[in-house]
Amino acid sequence: MGFTYWPADLSDEGVAIAREYAQARGDIVALNFIGGIPWPEALDGKPFSKNVQESMNFRAAPGKKLFLSISPLNNDRRDLASYWGDTENQPLPKPWDREPLNSARVKRAYINFVLRAIDTMRPDYLAIGVESNMLLSRDSAKWRQYAELHRDTYTALKRVHKTLPVFFTTEVLHYKRLARDSKGSAQEKEVGDLMRYSDWFVMSLYPHMSVEVPRPVPANFLDFATRFKKPIAVAESGMSSRPVELRSYVTTLRGSDADQQQFTELLLKTAARDSYEFVINFATTDSERLVAKLRPPLDDIARIWAYTGMQTSDRRPKPASAVWDGYYRAKYEQAKWW
Repeated sequence: MGFTYWPADLSDEGVAIAREYAQARGDIVALNFIGGIPWPEALDGKPFSKNVQESMNFRAAPGKKLFLSISPLNNDRRDLASYWGDTENQPLPKPWDREPLNSARVKRAYINFVLRAIDTMRPDYLAIGVESNMLLSRDSAKWRQYAELHRDTYTALKRVHKTLPVFFTTEVLHYKRLARDSKGSAQEKEVGDLMRYSDWFVMSLYPHMSVEVPRPVPANFLDFATRFKKPIAVAESGMSSRPVELRSYVTTLRGSDADQQQFTELLLKTAARDSYEFVINFATTDSERLVAKLRPPLDDIARIWAYTGMQTSDRRPKPASAVWDGYYRAKYEQAKWW
């Protein structure tokens, strides 16, 4: 059970609050490289920028596991990841702005980058695709390119790192076709086919992002995960404890303390029953202070997750936190007893 270090605010204090909570109430930390890939440097084996190197210097606290996620897709899950240079999410330099996802150059650069990240950071678990099936909802032709990239990357990694769990993550709302642009996509077939190149079935899960998810979330909502006959984990998850108005999308996402508490209970109860490998709740702490410092439309995007923390921005525990803490304590008490 664990969290990311997503900050409560764009300040040293906001970073410290998230880190402190994650270390006290989790035994795994999730780190996401989703702001691009240093494509030319990775292809040619050249040194990475200071920004990339500093990110790769991250180490989990003693006694904590490290779950590293890397994505070859951009933040919209529509095309090749942007360029990671002195900062993240820079425009792709030429000729990378025209490379298909399955080009020989992309494959070689991506495999090289992932191998360097493994050698430097020594993660305990590795995702080489993040919410990959969202691309299937948006562009089936590029999905076929991506599937080839994933297959070749997975195969190359497993030759070298046979015992490291390697997988892609599946966005559940798209898989269940509860997202608007996923309606006509062949999610079950395509995700099932790609699972031949994944050690585990790993989910991304934010039920409040779709108005089609019933409240309370149905007790059998996650039962489908066992059909793959593989170990199961949750790479990221969350439920908003407040309604969220998204001005750019002219919609309001539902949320309440009761919704968050019920979802947390359902998720952890299912995880215990089906022996999930790990569960990550993305945010430790509500981040409306961070959102207030962002410009449109980034503020609207960040607002989606602003109230998914286990504590408020002023560090008051929410009802869902008691559920999380109960399962976390029970896990260690059981281990101690045995």
